[in-house]
Amino acid sequence: MRTVQPFKRLLVKLSGELLSGENSVFSASYLNNLSEAVLRLQKENKQVAFVVGGGNIWRGRDADLLGINGTDADYIGMLSTAVNGLMLKSCFESKGLKAELVSSFFIEGIAYRRHPSEIREFLENQVVVIFVGGTGMPHLTTDTLAAIRAVEISADLLVKLTKVDGVYDKDPMKYTDACKFDVLTFDEAVQKRLGVMDLAAFALLRDKNIPVAVIKGTDPMELVSFLHDSNKGTLVIPYSQEVHGE
Repeated sequence: MRTVQPFKRLLVKLSGELLSGENSVFSASYLNNLSEAVLRLQKENKQVAFVVGGGNIWRGRDADLLGINGTDADYIGMLSTAVNGLMLKSCFESKGLKAELVSSFFIEGIAYRRHPSEIREFLENQVVVIFVGGTGMPHLTTDTLAAIRAVEISADLLVKLTKVDGVYDKDPMKYTDACKFDVLTFDEAVQKRLGVMDLAAFALLRDKNIPVAVIKGTDPMELVSFLHDSNKGTLVIPYSQEVHGE
């Protein structure tokens, strides 16, 4: 069993699919609940940044069906993240949160590139930072992007929101006897081929000593619960000596 750790600065990887409604690109209820979760986190003096995906608008795997090359497909995905990021920013601000959209490419009047020191200053002043546009370059995974942003802002924790409540030894959607891990090291996750993140992202996070939390993202309040309940989600840590508890 792991102990609850006092993480303060969080980088949340939010997939576009989680933002979508049953019959729409966006779910109003999800966006409202996510805003409430961020408000709760800020009341607990947490600093929050997001890397947002674009899967509710565009899925790169559809490129073959349309005869689109992979490079263009990636650029379409980057632009999709900007749409999602602007929606997040607007929703957060409607709830009284301060938010800043930071893009890897210039979008006049909407989003700008920022130096990491500026971004850290935003976070210290309780401004929610939303990263969009990927890295600005095609053919890099969102895992790698999230790892890069986590390092840039000196995050204490990278949070990966998924459709299940942690990391399992096999797909819990297919196998009823799947077992959830409370805590893992990066090496264990790689050796067991658990598919938590790609190898490049893991290597960067391990070098910078930034752990990864995998939690259920379908309920945004899990972001708050994870920080108080050691039974929530899975914590993936750089080295085994950082595991505490019985």
